[in-house]
This record gives sequence, C-alpha cells and structure tokens, in this order.
Amino acid sequence: MSRKARVAALLACVALLGPTGCGGGPPPRPATAALAEPHWQDVFETLPELLVVVRAKAARQDRVFGPLLRRALDLAREHSKAVTSTRALEAMSDADELVMALRPDTADGPGETVLVARGVRADIDPGALTDDDGRTLWTAGPASGVRELVRERDEQGHPVGASLFELPGRTWVIAQGDARTRAREVFAHPFNRPALDLEPQALAIVRIDGPSLVARVRALQDLGRLSGLGRHLRSVTFVLPPGADRSVRMTLAYVDDDSAALAEVVLKELVGAVSRSSKAGWLAWLGGAQVQHVAKAVVASGPLPPRLVDALLQAGSAPLELPSPDGGARDTPP
Repeated sequence: MSRKARVAALLACVALLGPTGCGGGPPPRPATAALAEPHWQDVFETLPELLVVVRAKAARQDRVFGPLLRRALDLAREHSKAVTSTRALEAMSDADELVMALRPDTADGPGETVLVARGVRADIDPGALTDDDGRTLWTAGPASGVRELVRERDEQGHPVGASLFELPGRTWVIAQGDARTRAREVFAHPFNRPALDLEPQALAIVRIDGPSLVARVRALQDLGRLSGLGRHLRSVTFVLPPGADRSVRMTLAYVDDDSAALAEVVLKELVGAVSRSSKAGWLAWLGGAQVQHVAKAVVASGPLPPRLVDALLQAGSAPLELPSPDGGARDTPP
C-alpha cells in the first residue's frame, strides 16, 4: 500500500467527515477573463482526492496544533521533490496559510501535487533561493501572465518537473504533474473561479474525496463492516476549529439523505463499539463523540485528545485497525 493511500486511509478512519462542495468542470470563462486576476483555486478543475489546509500563522505557536503544522510540512516534503530540493517550504512555512492538494498515481498515469502558500513574506524572492553551494534552485520559466520559475531536475539529475508561480497577494503555487500544465493555462487566462468554502476560522481542515476513499478502504466497501458509511459517500472533512476546548468536528457528506440516515445508524453503532472496546487506542475519543444527522450529512464532534493528535502526526506510517460495529473482530484497511 502506497504512502499516499495510507494517508487517505488513516484520515478516513479518524472518523468520517464531510461537506466542502466539490466543483464540477471549469465554469464558463467570463467575458472579462483577459482582465481577471489569477487566483490559486483556478488550478483545480475539481477538488483533489486529498486536500489539507493549515492556517499556519494561527497554529504555529499552539502546543497542540503546532505539531500538526509541522506534520503537514513533512507531508509536503514527502510528496513533492520540488519542495524537498528547493527549500521552498522553509520559505513558505512562515506564510499565513498553507494548502496542499494530492492526486495519487493511477494506472492511467502519474498523480499530481499542488502546494499553495498564502501570505508569504514579502522580503523573500523565490528566484533567489540557493543550495548550500550557492547554486540557484529555480530558474526562469515560460513568459506568461504571471511569473513562473521552473525546477526540472535536482542536484543528482533526478526529474522534478515543477513550476513555482507567483500570484498577487503574496501567494506562491508549486505545481507538479498535470497540474503544472493546467496552472500555466489558467493563470495566463484566469477563469475567475469563486473562492473555496474552507471555513476561514478553522485552524486546520482535511478533505478527502468520498469515492476515492471508499476505493482504498475495504471496511467502507459493499462487503465491509462499515459499508453503510461508504455507500454514496461524497466527501469526508475533518475540521479543527479554534478555541480552548480543543474540539474536533468530522462530517460525512452523501449524495442523498437516505444514505446519510443509514450512515448515522452505522456511525452510532461504531461509537458504541469504541466505547465498549478496551483496545480502541487513539480511536477511543469516538466513544464520547456526539453524532448528528443533518441534511445529506452526518456530523461527529468531540474533544481532541493527545492520542488522536499523535495518530495524525504518524499519518501514513502504518496500517490502521478499525473496531467493528459489534465490538468484535476488526477490519484493517488495505
């Protein structure tokens, strides 16, 4: 099982989250597109399989959320050669907000990575970043509506194939894979997409595409013990809101309300199983979670315990076991 798949599986098992609307195809290009300002969200035709948002400025000094920020930075390093080899992330880590989007490799071709930093320091020029020997890490790319820097290979000659785009508002976008070609087009000729609905007050958000998640987690599939949670699942969203109570909110969004109603029953059974289990481990917080059925969604919320934070910090490092709704044998995601 790939690291990307384990990341998705772990975050899914954390609890089973919810809506942040998934865009369809690109909206009609406005008549004033030539005059429109490029925005980072233009690079997404649809929301990716995994989207992580960390309000870095707010989380950096927090003793609970600070480690989560560092884990998000580590995750970006693991999945982006451009981030690893150019020190861009060190420059971006002081930004107000970090957004990371991943599409895994498939049989049809390689995946893609997009890393966005909003509110980077005004005194840092990405074109001036150098390695230990003083060699420039990024070089000038194709001329277009915005400044583009490219990184084709690392010091060992291994392919990187990434571009860094400087957008208005002290925003940097690093794109690899198909996202790189798409970014060149949309930043030169903006679609003027609306801003993503990403709860501006939240300290951190993780959104996982529902069908992609179900395809990777056996327990959520038709013959799995938690199939009622995976049926017609649109998305899973994990939100860490601000506040001294250190709460966590997880939502599962569904195609229809009947699927959400079934998921509510299964999730409550899972909560009961966790509360009775002596081996729930970091999932023990679910035993005290409040579950609520809302329109086409199920929401679970509760306190954020240190063991859950530890599990998030280790996302993708090991397979994860899930208690079954009856409290008996457990399924392990593939």
